[in-house]
Amino acid sequence: MSDDSRVRSSRLGRVAMLGGMAARLAGDAASAAGRLATSASSDAAARALHKGVSQTLVRHLGEMKGLPMKLGQLLSYIDDFVPPEHRDTYRETLRELQVRSRPMLWSSIEEMMREDLGDGPDALFATFDREPIAAASIGQVYRATTHEGVEVAVKVQYPGIADAVRSDLKNIDSLVRALSVALPKVDVEQSLRDVSSRVIEECDYEAERAHQEAFVAAWAGHPDVVVPKPLPALCGPRVLTAEFIEGKRWDEMLETSDAEQRSRYGMAIFRFVFHSMYVHGRFNGDPHPGNYLFLEGGRVAFLDFGCVQTYDRDSLERFARARNLAGRGVRGAAFREAAIAAYGLPREADEELWQGFEDYLYLSFEPLLAPQPYRYSRDYTTRLARRTADMKLLVAKKLLKTGIFDTKRPGAVFLHRINFGLNSILAQLGAVGDWPAEVDAIYRAGGFVDEAAPAPNAGSDCDASDSDTSDRDSDGS
Repeated sequence: MSDDSRVRSSRLGRVAMLGGMAARLAGDAASAAGRLATSASSDAAARALHKGVSQTLVRHLGEMKGLPMKLGQLLSYIDDFVPPEHRDTYRETLRELQVRSRPMLWSSIEEMMREDLGDGPDALFATFDREPIAAASIGQVYRATTHEGVEVAVKVQYPGIADAVRSDLKNIDSLVRALSVALPKVDVEQSLRDVSSRVIEECDYEAERAHQEAFVAAWAGHPDVVVPKPLPALCGPRVLTAEFIEGKRWDEMLETSDAEQRSRYGMAIFRFVFHSMYVHGRFNGDPHPGNYLFLEGGRVAFLDFGCVQTYDRDSLERFARARNLAGRGVRGAAFREAAIAAYGLPREADEELWQGFEDYLYLSFEPLLAPQPYRYSRDYTTRLARRTADMKLLVAKKLLKTGIFDTKRPGAVFLHRINFGLNSILAQLGAVGDWPAEVDAIYRAGGFVDEAAPAPNAGSDCDASDSDTSDRDSDGS
């Protein structure tokens, strides 16, 4: 594909691009209908439809970048946003959006660096490879060497992307409608609104650098977690330079690792998420496969810190109380008050709706409440997605709203990101572990010990993402 010099950023321009995508998706659907009419195999026609749709999405979402490309990344790894029987088709095609997209014209990238850093890459670096090694929704990454001989990764923001994202925030309904042309069962609106509430923050590379430096300090010297250190002198509002990490990408790791290795990687990711939150008060909220590199010995490098939520002690204690009560099997008024405080559930819910909320939250906690060791699986994420869809229908019926949570609340964002981000990652890894034991260790480190809870399944809500006793029939395998 040819390079672009600037992301199309006007609202009307973005709407026009969505219209073009919708027209192409409609063409894919019409073509599949024609095949169905002349074919004896409806399965073959369906496969052709979803293959065509996934390829159309890669092309158009990769060109638009910004929020539409974020959606493509979600579709590439989160279970049950697409029909289960065609999940592998979307995953194989859309995974390109995790690390690659249509590149920007080099002259525009060089201009961006001059504006931010005062000089061009040839003066700032000893070597600078002009071929990007990764390109994602907000910027693209280059490999370089400093004059001191340090190998670095240089992330440069796409010219015009901040304005494009602002336009995208006004076009969410148009994006959902465009997708519904060919994927009427895709239920991504709530997740899209969740992502949109934070994506504009990802355009601020100075804030991202500050978050990354905090994670570097928090995880310095850890045997399983690696966070590349930024180089402040080579960073700016739209340029972020950090140590280069050599490791395997997601697909390569899956192809070359065995079940035991994948479980070790899964535990490292789980530990990074919850230890960061409960010990250091920071939650890195973009757990898609393109943000990881996999190293020898079960180590994982974490690459992107543009979407970080910070939590105060009071919020963490509320999460902890909800999970601790679930760990003791508490239901009814006490658990409901804890859930309201932690996640912003509606007080006006009637008994039927509250029972649904309780079942949903207990399912969210399943990996921590089920017999151990527990294996994360697609079966679990499928049940969780199905329960979520059922709850949305019930909430719409009872409260005349379209979603379960107010996704602007930090507690709701946390639960949502875990349930449909981290859990999908762990399920694809088939990660096995004693998750309550790990949570207990994290809670002790953070001072969230529940004195009333029986060992070993006491803890806090750092698992507000993974458990349920209402579906304990599954061992996750």
